[in-house]
Amino acid sequence: MKKTLNVLVPSVLALFVASAAHAGATFDTPQGKLNIGGDVEYDLTAQNFGDTNSGNPTESVSDVQKASGRIIFDVNGERVLSNGNFAGFKINPAYSTNGDYLDGEDSWFSFGVKNDWAFKMGHYEAYDLSPAGQDTYVVGYGDNLYRAKAARGRANDGSQVMFSKEAGQWHMEVSTLFGDDNGMYDSAAVEKNKDPLLARPVVAWTGETVTVAVGAELNLISDAYVDAAGEDISDWTGYGATTTVKANDDLSFSLRGAYKAADEGDGYSVGPGMQYQNFYAAYLYGQNEDSSTDVDTEYNVVYASYKIPAVMGIDNFDMYLGASWGDEKVGDADTTEQYGGRVRFKYFF
Repeated sequence: MKKTLNVLVPSVLALFVASAAHAGATFDTPQGKLNIGGDVEYDLTAQNFGDTNSGNPTESVSDVQKASGRIIFDVNGERVLSNGNFAGFKINPAYSTNGDYLDGEDSWFSFGVKNDWAFKMGHYEAYDLSPAGQDTYVVGYGDNLYRAKAARGRANDGSQVMFSKEAGQWHMEVSTLFGDDNGMYDSAAVEKNKDPLLARPVVAWTGETVTVAVGAELNLISDAYVDAAGEDISDWTGYGATTTVKANDDLSFSLRGAYKAADEGDGYSVGPGMQYQNFYAAYLYGQNEDSSTDVDTEYNVVYASYKIPAVMGIDNFDMYLGASWGDEKVGDADTTEQYGGRVRFKYFF
């Protein structure tokens, strides 16, 4: 028996490796299904703004051209019983264009009952209350706006737990993020007093042509961060809503909005999006208020993207052409602009 196992195990491993080398390999085992795949995403980008010059930290670099991207592996497995009970996992190891290991996108474990309820824990993204659509390239100003994603997940150091429930066309979930706040106070002159705890309830309804979702982000630890005087500054609550209307198989429209009420100042964003076949365009307007200076900062962001599918007849190889423009106006100061473009190469395996 031992000799048989010594021959069988290497043979199974060899088959596993050979099969996994092809696109989207799926394996049926007594423990359930195991899927192995991934994708390559490489970008060529040109823009009129950039990161701080490492040789001179006080000097800002403009007119940047760069190549970037990552290769990500997707390994997921699931076992489902005849009564709908299931347990599953997912992990996404990722590597940069230089071969460096990156923080993966997903790493989670889940269990529950199919089409009923589920419990998830790990590193994941919860429901998107401000969907960006085909966002091949968006200028940096887009990151300055509140979009109800502070507690959505995939935080660098935080922990996540979520409970979700399905009831016909309704989807309900409550996700939590604790120990981290997705960098909300990284740039502020504040001190961490306690670990933050964020709760994010969402309710969504999906019809034949319309999808509507509303939700909130609740900071349950108001004194997680304090200023130099010891005053609480992390008391905030956010709200988000989005809807998508499918006009026909080729055309759909979307609208999104988010609002945050906070001690350090309120902020909001709102804007429409449109998808026509392989073309997508969106506009986002927003404003941030600084309560300490009573100065408002306004933003306008526009971006568009076109997908070229099946490059060279290879149906798992696509290209995306993206461009974006945005401006920022701080109080009475002059308006500043950002613009750029990107070519993205996307290959699935």
